Amino acid sequence: MSGAYPLSRILAGEDASRPSTLPLKYFFNGNIRTLDAGHPLAPHMLVAGEKIWFCSDGRAPLGLDFRESGFAHQRKLFEKEIEFIDLEGHTVLPSFADAHVHFLWWAFNATRPDLTPARSAEEAVEILMREASTVPHGEWILGHGWSHNSWPGAELPRKELLDAAFPHNPVYLTSKCGHLAWLNSLALKVAGIDAHTPDPPGGEICKEGPPDAPILTGILKEDAVLLVEEAVPPPSATAKRNAFIRGQLKAHALGITALHTPEDMETWEFYGGVRGAGLLRMRIAFLIPAADLETALKMRLRWGSGDDLLFLAGVKIFADGSLGARTALLYEHYENEPENFGAAVRSGVEIADVTIRANRAGLPVAAHAIGDRAVAEVLRAFEQAAQETGCAGAANTRPLVRNRIEHLQLIAPQDLELLRSVRPVASVQPVHLCADWRPAETHWGRRSRYAYAFRTLGQAGCALAFGTDAPVEPIHPWYGVYAAVTRQDLEGQPKQGWYPEERLSLEQALAAYTVGSAQAAGKHHVVGTLQPGKYADFIVLREDPWHVAPHELRNLSVAQTYFAGECVFKQRSE
Repeated sequence: MSGAYPLSRILAGEDASRPSTLPLKYFFNGNIRTLDAGHPLAPHMLVAGEKIWFCSDGRAPLGLDFRESGFAHQRKLFEKEIEFIDLEGHTVLPSFADAHVHFLWWAFNATRPDLTPARSAEEAVEILMREASTVPHGEWILGHGWSHNSWPGAELPRKELLDAAFPHNPVYLTSKCGHLAWLNSLALKVAGIDAHTPDPPGGEICKEGPPDAPILTGILKEDAVLLVEEAVPPPSATAKRNAFIRGQLKAHALGITALHTPEDMETWEFYGGVRGAGLLRMRIAFLIPAADLETALKMRLRWGSGDDLLFLAGVKIFADGSLGARTALLYEHYENEPENFGAAVRSGVEIADVTIRANRAGLPVAAHAIGDRAVAEVLRAFEQAAQETGCAGAANTRPLVRNRIEHLQLIAPQDLELLRSVRPVASVQPVHLCADWRPAETHWGRRSRYAYAFRTLGQAGCALAFGTDAPVEPIHPWYGVYAAVTRQDLEGQPKQGWYPEERLSLEQALAAYTVGSAQAAGKHHVVGTLQPGKYADFIVLREDPWHVAPHELRNLSVAQTYFAGECVFKQRSE
């Protein structure tokens, strides 16, 4: 770079005698909402390389102030060193960080038959027959998204429907909630599952008939699906990479530049390869499964192992199942199901043991807990870990260990004081409310007052971190913002909002998708707000969300997405 003023070298802290390649971008004429409480609005922002050098409503250092009458002259003076970008009055926000997404699973599902639109088991089979008609005999057919809760009678499907349609292919279909699988007889056979196969720990192989002559129904619950996943041929390295790249592009188009993803150690290695190849253009906070905790400790992996692109963020463990599968663990039985209290995937003792071992090694724990009893078990485990290790809990100033509860969909009123004491990160997904408020009313009844209780969680001192749980729900961040602000589904129901006293303000909802997610990952010092010294990860919107009716938030779209100062997505002009 050249010019009358060696600005790029000064910003880079370089020797002025050496040439500098630090790119400078000056964004002006904008409505920049920083989400920094001290300086919430700024008309201009200077980006130096990957990071923000200036973003405020005041005069820039070094005598720069391109807002004044001398703008044209100053712009001409610096045009060889600075790229000037006119925001044309558009709104800028920090980009989104999805705090709970199964990213590679979501990316693969985007290439597979989507059964979400099906309104019956028969319709699901029809969709599958259309989309998998060319699959050669003997090859696996994989699909995702069916939800029996939206079907007449809410009855679970059976293997016989799939047997008739696909007698020569093993079929494996995961449910929308991810806690159920629907298989045909050939898939069960290939996986080595028969009527006498015992239930694995944390899972159930659904059967019917007398105990001495049981019949498989074709449904597997919770960890029983692992028996099949071991039999499904793994995708090739090329297929993985291609799915990831396509998924990354889709995420950028939605304004997502960071994600927290709970996946296996093999996927951790895969992301490391993507990072090494220079293909990673988002920040990944990785959560390893509890089953791999000892492996991680032997490898001396600790919180933050990696860098600001790919790093270890904690350990994921399951306490229970899901509302959709009616396996979320409850204090009291499900409505009209007196024998069903849900399922404990891991006991409170097991959760406490994992939490203590992980926290002692400086690793936070992210515990999946949906039912009120499961949430209480996790809170008590976190409380015990804080007492025994002295390195966890909200009061601790160390950023390394603040344990989190994933989903936290239902809490009992009697446990609110325990919640206030433990104050975990509440890694929640408001978009779940859109699909779940009716099933919650049906299966949890009056307990739903404290379901998806985002305002209550925030008032209890929990740091809210928003995500989508994709592919369980759409990865679209604005759906979650809309749901948190309106307490309505995407059809605008219920009209007054579902327990509207739990609504959040727009600023609170956006903060949970940016600042809160950064705090949950321990990266709030480098991302989450638009402040000097932080990475230039932001989005440009043609509309200001603060000037949009709440019911229109779901329709907002991103015009541009910037990651580390580089434009990684730009909406085509109409």
